[in-house]
Order: sequence, then C-alpha cells, then structure tokens
Amino acid sequence: MGITVRLTRDSDATRSEPTFPYCGQNYEDLKRQSKQRGSLFTDPFFKASPESIGYNELGPGSMAIQRLIWKRPKVRSKKRRNDNSLLFPQEICRYPRFICEGMSRTDVCQGQVGDCWFLAAAASLTLYPQLLRRVVPQEQSFEAEDYVGMFHFRFWQYGQWMDVVVDDLLPTVDGKLLFVSSAERNEFWMPLLEKAYAKLNGSYEAMNGGYMNEAFVDFTGGIGETISLKTPNPNLFRTIKEALRKRSMMGAHIQIKDLQEREANTPEGLVKGHAYSITAVYKLDVGGKKVKLIRLRNPWGKVEWRGRWSDHSPLWSDLDPVLQNKLRVSKEDGEFWMQLVDFVRHFDTLELCHLSADELQGKETPSSWNLSCFQGCWVRGYTAGGRQNFNPSGTFWMNPQYHVSLREPDELEVKRQKKMERQGQDPTCTLLVSLMQKDRRRSRQRGKDFLLISFDIFQVPMQYLQANSTAQRKALLPGLRPVGHPFFGYARDITGHLQLPPGDYLIIPSTQNPLEEADFTLRIFTEKAHQFSEIDDEITADEKTMQVMKAPTTGQDQTLEKTFLGQAGQDQQVGTAELQHILNKAMASLSHLQTDGFSLDACQRIIQDFGQSGVGRLTLHEFLQLWTKIKEWEGIFIAYDKDRSGAMNFNEMRLALDAAGFHLNKQTIMALVQIYANPWLQIDFDDFVSLMVHLGAAFQRCKSRDSNGDGLIYMTQKEWMGLITFP
Repeated sequence: MGITVRLTRDSDATRSEPTFPYCGQNYEDLKRQSKQRGSLFTDPFFKASPESIGYNELGPGSMAIQRLIWKRPKVRSKKRRNDNSLLFPQEICRYPRFICEGMSRTDVCQGQVGDCWFLAAAASLTLYPQLLRRVVPQEQSFEAEDYVGMFHFRFWQYGQWMDVVVDDLLPTVDGKLLFVSSAERNEFWMPLLEKAYAKLNGSYEAMNGGYMNEAFVDFTGGIGETISLKTPNPNLFRTIKEALRKRSMMGAHIQIKDLQEREANTPEGLVKGHAYSITAVYKLDVGGKKVKLIRLRNPWGKVEWRGRWSDHSPLWSDLDPVLQNKLRVSKEDGEFWMQLVDFVRHFDTLELCHLSADELQGKETPSSWNLSCFQGCWVRGYTAGGRQNFNPSGTFWMNPQYHVSLREPDELEVKRQKKMERQGQDPTCTLLVSLMQKDRRRSRQRGKDFLLISFDIFQVPMQYLQANSTAQRKALLPGLRPVGHPFFGYARDITGHLQLPPGDYLIIPSTQNPLEEADFTLRIFTEKAHQFSEIDDEITADEKTMQVMKAPTTGQDQTLEKTFLGQAGQDQQVGTAELQHILNKAMASLSHLQTDGFSLDACQRIIQDFGQSGVGRLTLHEFLQLWTKIKEWEGIFIAYDKDRSGAMNFNEMRLALDAAGFHLNKQTIMALVQIYANPWLQIDFDDFVSLMVHLGAAFQRCKSRDSNGDGLIYMTQKEWMGLITFP
C-alpha cells in the first residue's frame, strides 16, 4: 500500500490583520513618538528628495523640477509673526485644512504635472463616501493639538489592505503644488493622498501612464474590466446602467498615438489621453425618439464637451423645464452630458470596477459578487512556462493551474430565458477573472516595466481533475477545449468577463515567455457561489516505492561484488569512504550520464537510509538492494533526459519523479531542487540517486506513522517541509 500525506493548517498560523502597516510604519505609534519629541514627522522611507519625484522625465537634474522646493502646508513655530500677514518660506498657506466642507469631485484639480488616470479615479471615488472614508481616514487634521506633520491613507494591494504613512512635505514650484491640488487652495487631503500613492509605487513618476481601473482596484479591492468602445456593442448602455445600479465605478478615455497628443484638446472640447469619470445615465424621450445620455466629468474641473447636449446646447430647451433643471449642468466645472452615439464616436475605452459586498462594507446592493483570491508566482525553471502560442519548448503545462466550478446560473439569466422562452440554450453564469502582476511600477526605476501577462480558460473534464500526477495532466492538456480567446496585455491588471454554462473550467495564468519571473494575484468574481482551488499534485508515494525489495541473486554482477568485497572489512561491510569508492568506480562506466561523483555526505545519507543494522555500514545484501534500485533509476533518468544531455532540468525531473512513483506538490519539489540541483536547476545522475534515496526514506518514516494502516497520514505544512528537507 502506498502512502498519502494530507497537509493541515499549521497550528500556529494566524489570520492577517485587516489593515497591514506599509513599511512596518504604525501610524498611531509614530504619531505618539512625534508628539513626545515635539517635532514634525519626516518619512525615512519616502524622503523629500529628487528620487521620490522620479527617475527619467522627472528625474534628478530634469528641467521639470529645476525650481522644485518641498514645503509643508503648515509650519509649527513659536517665533511666528503675530500679524499672520506673511507666510514662512517653507510653508504653503496660512490656514491649511485637511478637508474643507466634505470631499467632492472639485477637490481634484490636476497640477503642472499630472497622472490623470489616478486623479479621475479619485474624483469618481468621491461619489462613494463610504469607500472614500476607508481610503481617507477622516480623523486627521492640521489642528495644533493633533498636528505632527504626518498623515495616513489606506490602499488595497494584491489581497491585503495597506496603511501608508507619509509626512506632509509636498513638492512645489514657484510656490504652487507641482501635482494635484484642490479648488479650495487650503485643502490638502488630495495632494497627501497622491503622495501616499506615489510612495506605494516608488515615486511620482512611476504613476505616469496608467488606467483608471488600476487606481479603482487599489481604492476598493474590486475587479477592474476594460471594454473597447470601437467594437460594436448593442448592450453598452445597459451595461453602463447596470454597472451604476450595482454601484460599480466607471471611467472612459481617448487613446493617443504619441506623447505629443497627450492632454491635447479636440475641436469638440475633449482632452486626448485624459481619463473621464462616468457619473450617471439617463434615457430621454425627445419627439418620440429615445435619446440615451451619459454624464461625464473631466478631473481638471474645466474644459468641457461642446457638442450635442453639452452645458449650453440648445437641445435642452426642448425638455420640460422641471426635467431640464434636474439634468442640465450649467457650471464650468468639467461635468457634462453626452449622447451615447457621440460618446462611442469620440471615446475609445470604457473602464469599470466591480465591487463585492465586502468592498461595499455591507451596503445593500442589487447583486452581491462572490469573490475568491489566490496568490501565486512564476518562478524560472519551476512555474514560469510561458504562453501557449509563444512556446516552442512546450513548457506551457508548467504554469500554475486553477479549477473553478460553476454550478448555478445567474438569476437574471434564468429569468431572461423564461421571458424569451429560449429553447435548447442553458442559462449562463457570469465569470470575471482578474490577473494582476505585482509591484512592477516600483521596478520602473530599475529599468523594468510591466510584463505581457495572460490567462487561458479551458473547459475541463473530470478525467483531468481526477488525474493524480503532473505527467497525466501534461498529456491531457493539449486536448482541452479553450473557452474563447486568451486574455493578455502589458498592464498590471488584465480581466476577462465571460458568460459560461454551468460546469468545470481550468484557468492557466502565464507570462509571454518561459523563464520570466513575477508574483501575481488571481481573483474571480461570480454572481452565484462557486468553488475555486489550485490544481497541484497530492503528496503520494506509490505502493511500489513502499515495498521491501527482495534480495537480488548473488553472482549476477561478479565484477561489482568483487569490488565490494575488496573494499569490505572482515565483517564484509563497507563504510562511507568505501561506498564512495565503489559507487564512483561504477559510475565511471556510465559515460552516457553526467556525474561529478558521489560525495562523502551523499554516501553517508545512503547508508543511513539503506542500512538496516543501524551501525553506519552496508552489508553486501543491502548494497545489492541499493544497486538494483540505482539501475531502475538509471532507466527512468535516461527516459526523461529528453535532450540527452546526461543531466535533467527541472521539468524533466518533475516527470521522472512521477514515473518513479513519487508525486509531490510544487512547493515540495521547489524545496528539493534547492538542495539537490545545481545553480542552473539541473540535476546530475548522482544527485538524482541521492534524491531518490532520500524520498524513499522520508516516505518510510511517514509509513511508520500510519497507525491504522489505511495509507493516509496527516501533518502540518511545517512538519512536512521539515521532514522532506531534512538531509
């Protein structure tokens, strides 16, 4: 009977905090320390220095920051002039406020240099006071008894809420804020929020060139979705209306062809490369015709649409005065209405951020999403298999794999099917899949940027799900039927929105090329309950590895036995040094295998695992048992050394272990490779033999714990890793 190891949660495992202090900086502790010292806080992790501004266009020495000075909104000093008529050179205004009469869209005004995607998302966030209060804690102020020059904000990062502390030193040029400001010049919640986000991403310049969805997700923990407006979509208005009904966040932008077009005005009053918030929709009946309107807002707070249904359009006069007063926007505040056909004609992309009930903090919503999240990584040689279509080496199967089970269709789909009396078509399930690559903005200053990431979705049969080895799944994978096209892009987040019939599906995330390394977060949203799990090998040793070997017939290999007896003492046993001599002499005849010889440590471990007497020596009988196994492993090694190099890479080794009867999860294999493989993740034959001996002994120790003889034992992850990695 084989042995199966089931891992349980470590007893000392603890749940993570709801909000994690970024850089280990606890806001309350730092605030108390600053009060005790009587000094204003300065942040050692995001200093008031050129490096915090940028590294290229805004880097040290660039023209954009030649006259840059870091200033605080307020300077606390006992030597201040009594008349308060003049500012200190190092402060921005006389009476700063953190928040003036609430937070609104007009608090977000782009400065001399800007990250409009982030600002548009922040402007949209003000429409959701409860979400905004989680991101911007309200208890902060510049009041004397509370002010220490420090503020904090909260952002969602890859499954965890982070609390980010900043000092209030802000970059200014000629006395004005370089980046975002508020319409109320003495209000500073938005510039400080922007600074905290810049700290999270490494610098202000690292925030250049993004999508609203990225900030939406970081503000809420929701899942972002991008819709091309140049693809015909008869359901677009309904999609936008439904998203607003579900309290999703939304925005749109006009793409640019080159940097010179960025923030250039169109003849109709729109700004290219600029992100606009979507705040409302309305359907009018004008002259017996249905007119679909969308309300947008420019985060600049100025520059507005001048076409149909703009603020001063004569079309408003055709409406009932009550409706006209309800809808019409006449201020030059950046907010305006557009007809849907004009919106589609002028804008290129619509971005949405779907929120779960948790993100809405228990607020009643028309539809609550069910969310699952997994943290993963692509590691060179282990799980970085590359995309299927760009993978001549055939390593796509190496990528992490996830199973999602959809069992119940959406309620709306069931109702729609009944209403339309559709025949022969099953109601579908909504599946949103989001793949995020981690911390790539912070890598920009080191010359790295976003990788091209993707994920494929396949319909998966039970045969695949019940396969108990990597080798079986590798053989079945090419025959799986893909669901739609792969989703891919050079962005932090890529999202797929699918309508699928109930069933089982396989999600495989990947980078474009094999060997590209990155951490990722994979999340799914469904309207109904689902099951979501990572596919990995169960930790099992087949029965053949547990069997006690029969003694081979002596005399079959007289040369080998003669060598053994020549090294053995009077007790006809060999110790570590003698075994090393015998094995290395035998290896010399295996010229087709790459080996640098067995070390003394390896031979000592072999004797510990194969010696039955416990005296640290091997008898001829035990040695012949070992040699029988070595010849068996030689056959496996040769069979899976596909390139005939005489050594195995990581992929070949995973399949060889399966063939030998050892089925291990990815974490175990990665740990063993660190012990037995060389720096290039290759394993020679002598190391392969040492590994096989070690695995056999480890599972024998597991078997000794099988008190009821059912072949199943339980241990914690910590216990298992300690057992399997012990030399």
